[in-house]
Amino acid sequence: MNLIISAPHGGNVNPTDVPDRSSGGCGRKLNSTAFYCTWNYNDTCVENANPCDLGAIRDVLTDEFAQNIANELNKTWGYKPFVVLGVWSRGKVEFNRPIIEGTLQQPESVASFQGYHSFISQTVDQIKQKFGTGLVIDLHGNAFNYTMAGYLLKSKHLSVDNLNTLTVNSSIEPLCGSDRNECIRGLSSFGTKLEQKGLGVVYPSFSNPKPGNLTYFEGGYITSNYISKINAIQIELPAAISSTKNRTDNAKKYAQVIVEYMRERNILRLNTAAT
Repeated sequence: MNLIISAPHGGNVNPTDVPDRSSGGCGRKLNSTAFYCTWNYNDTCVENANPCDLGAIRDVLTDEFAQNIANELNKTWGYKPFVVLGVWSRGKVEFNRPIIEGTLQQPESVASFQGYHSFISQTVDQIKQKFGTGLVIDLHGNAFNYTMAGYLLKSKHLSVDNLNTLTVNSSIEPLCGSDRNECIRGLSSFGTKLEQKGLGVVYPSFSNPKPGNLTYFEGGYITSNYISKINAIQIELPAAISSTKNRTDNAKKYAQVIVEYMRERNILRLNTAAT
């Protein structure tokens, strides 16, 4: 199947011989009002510098949620997506940022990062060669009560009434054709389909097209790094969807949405030999 499900932040393995990422990342002053970040695991912040945001919180059970989606796809339709899970904790390596930020240039973390992205890259190339098109679903968790579907369009972009006027591209641009409004937040959009399955509020969707002043994550490194070859959507799951007793049923609904979405967009391709 030409689908990759990524869950980079669900891991909880903490190798004791690898420094925590909290030991690096320093904001050095450019002037009295601005600073820049340096990323090195043995960096010591200078006086009056600000520590940079490293992102080290675990997205609990997102790895299980990814596996449950894959299991449902296989059980119900016989589809076998590719699943990529981060095993190391986010405090040791951050797979959804550029390599310098994600590893602080620590050798073991660099090797782990490269392994994760090497598998994604090789799989994307395989899908591109065999099928010509496909989809990456990159799963994350959030601390809010709504889901964020990220297409690399910031909240300020989604605030406009007509997305077709934007000069920036989305992460599913080949699927949009001449109508970004429909593919990003129309009745056939991924977010709308999630809501129709009873999976809570989703931004953007037909009913909730604009996040407004709410916290909204548009997608990170994984979403942006592969879109020259494949479509990608970052999904930020609230705990009510991914971590409650209903999470297995919710994963089944996600599998249904993925199949419906890929079929309607005419990008579903099958290969029974895929794993």
